[in-house]
Amino acid sequence: MGKSRVSALALSLIIVSMTLSGCISNNEKSSDDEIDEVPELVLPYFEKEDYRCIDHDGYDRCWITYVPEKVNGSELVPLIIDLHGWSLSAFEQREVSGFDEIAEEYGAILLNPEGLALGGDPSTGGSEESWNAGWCCADAVANDIDDLGYLNRLIDIAIEIHPVDPNRVYVTGWSNGCAMSYYLSFHSSEKIAAMACMAMYLLADIPEEYNPIPMMEIHGVLDDNVWYAWGSRPIIFNPVAWFDNSAYQTGAVENLYEVAKYNDCAGSLPDLNDVNPLFSIQGFTDCENGAEVQLVSLYAGTHNPYEEDYGSPSDFPRYVPGNGGLIPTTQIAWDFMSQFSKVSET
Repeated sequence: MGKSRVSALALSLIIVSMTLSGCISNNEKSSDDEIDEVPELVLPYFEKEDYRCIDHDGYDRCWITYVPEKVNGSELVPLIIDLHGWSLSAFEQREVSGFDEIAEEYGAILLNPEGLALGGDPSTGGSEESWNAGWCCADAVANDIDDLGYLNRLIDIAIEIHPVDPNRVYVTGWSNGCAMSYYLSFHSSEKIAAMACMAMYLLADIPEEYNPIPMMEIHGVLDDNVWYAWGSRPIIFNPVAWFDNSAYQTGAVENLYEVAKYNDCAGSLPDLNDVNPLFSIQGFTDCENGAEVQLVSLYAGTHNPYEEDYGSPSDFPRYVPGNGGLIPTTQIAWDFMSQFSKVSET
């Protein structure tokens, strides 16, 4: 575990206290003189099972933390926020996404927050962890959960207690977590340096104060949950057709154009077209604030674009196969995000 800013603060207080003790001894102060004690260190979170948590809006909001050993407090490092999909836990997201390996290799701090499961009606998607990402999903939306406020507080806490570079805060996620990545990025663009998420679209209105930031979405062409191209199949076969919202039915290419519009990208057609044997990358590279908007299309990709499978065949229907290690999607997402910061490198 790397040294945090809280640890540095505590060490500084101890050193100051020792210095003051020496001064008191040298000046032969009387025993009646009181010496200020080092204040007790109070962390801005509490431990709960294997999580760190805060009380936010009346709920325990929790996350898991990964700090590589190479993060020793000698320099500020990137922060990655990795958001799970609907019904997953923070631990399951870490296992399937592989961003802990990215954090280890590149010396970044990784946080996996957990959504709320409030025991709603399972027939409408309740009782499983979800994020309030606009109009989706489940209990989080039904109960108007303040996930945006929670994630913003989490970023502030991470910057306070870890050696996090506030100019390099990145957000990613899968499915419902991807939608929440969009929501957080658009509503807190002053904090997020870049976003790259998996298998979902923008599902909410855009605030007027949004300032463009780089965004990437990675999507499987054969995704049978969040379809790549909605117009190609009858809506009746959509497993989540009870969502009555046209934004969900736009498709990956339409989502690319919509996000490009909000980022004030130049040109009516993508100026990036990188074709590979198993995937392609289309995008706009000339957007406001130096932002870029990209879509990575996995030709044989399903709803799980990661290299690792989610679950096993015996877990059906909770089993979602990954790409078998053929496409390093997590690396692609990291390579995209990590080239950007809120303050340009000099």
